[in-house]
Amino acid sequence: MREQGPTARATVGGTRRGPVGLPPPRLSRGGYVTAAVLPGARAWWAVAAASARAQVTYRATVAASVLSNVTLTVLRGYLALAVWTARPGLAGYDPARAVTFVVLGQALTTTFAVFGGMIDVPWRVESGAIVVDLARPFGFLRWWLAREIGRAAVFAVSRAVPAGLVGAALFGVRPPGSAGAALGFAVSLPLALLAGFGIRYLVALTAFWITDVRGALAVSSLALMFFSGAVLPLTIFPGTFGAVARLLPFAAVVQVPMDIYLRPRGGAGIGTQLAFQAAWVAVLLAASHLATSRALRRLVVQGG
Repeated sequence: MREQGPTARATVGGTRRGPVGLPPPRLSRGGYVTAAVLPGARAWWAVAAASARAQVTYRATVAASVLSNVTLTVLRGYLALAVWTARPGLAGYDPARAVTFVVLGQALTTTFAVFGGMIDVPWRVESGAIVVDLARPFGFLRWWLAREIGRAAVFAVSRAVPAGLVGAALFGVRPPGSAGAALGFAVSLPLALLAGFGIRYLVALTAFWITDVRGALAVSSLALMFFSGAVLPLTIFPGTFGAVARLLPFAAVVQVPMDIYLRPRGGAGIGTQLAFQAAWVAVLLAASHLATSRALRRLVVQGG
């Protein structure tokens, strides 16, 4: 049983009922609240802006995150430089391309929260605050996606950009090989954002089925870090293991954008890479929509 305050509590495993004195929230398929809905663009902007403001509330935390990202970028840059200087051509990269992969890849890792979490559904289910989310005049899935957009914007500006600039100043960053690669990279970024969100959102929804999500969050974070290319380029893994790793949805978050940016030897064309991302985004968002509908049907909201 999840409780929130003296007047409402949320539990999982039955039919929803409204808090005492309030009409029950009416939900359509997919978990969308049927209420007076704000105009679409204004609603998205309002939710994203509120999320962005929340991310910069604690300036000491922001400063610490900037320092940690700069430190990681510098350490990983020197490590990549040492490895690829000793083994030029490893995974299809020369030292300059390898360092570019690490510097820009760290920026993507930060922006797209490849380290996992950043979606508070489990904690809101546990506390009962999920009741408030159901009463919002905005779809449940759309609400969390809009919040993710606001968070990613702040992380990109306040964490990824400073670390990227330091890395570029220390090691140099290769520009895209062509205008097509630059355009493809720009198109791949929102797709990477959606793919990363879809994976983490589905993991967060497990809170509706299991009482302790820490194990699921830990395992998913490790998988996302490793199989996205955030730790090492996936092209470094040979044989069947490498081929399978490059086909998983995690690769759409870091590896594919960097492949488009760098176009390693033997890499797939830009259109093929973007199609791969778009396909996984469609699958993940469809699964998120279905899982949201089923998860919210398990929620019981009762007066208390």
